[in-house]
Amino acid sequence: LLVSCDHRMLRYISRVRWYGRITNEEVRRRCGVGNLEFRLRKMRLRWFSHVKCRDENSILRRAIELEVEGRSPVGRPKKTWSNIVKEDMRKLNIAEDIVEDKKQWRQLISCPTPEVRN
Repeated sequence: LLVSCDHRMLRYISRVRWYGRITNEEVRRRCGVGNLEFRLRKMRLRWFSHVKCRDENSILRRAIELEVEGRSPVGRPKKTWSNIVKEDMRKLNIAEDIVEDKKQWRQLISCPTPEVRN
């Protein structure tokens, strides 16, 4: 939803209409804007590394590992920040234990896909 809104706004700003048959990648290139999904993923993973490198007793660290007791509502489970971060790391083939090595972590999260790293 966020990505489609971003594409619509870029098309509006650059005055490109949908019937012009111009791809979203081309519109982003013309506007000089990168991929929003990649940018959001990078920002989430940067924040994750900041939280993971904090002290064990830090409020952020405890909040990330918090388990809520009680029953969950009927239906599909809500997406949590932790689940999205795990999905991001799975997409980039990154293990959680690499967080300790800041230089390697920054290099890994700076590539949009694992294929770009090779």
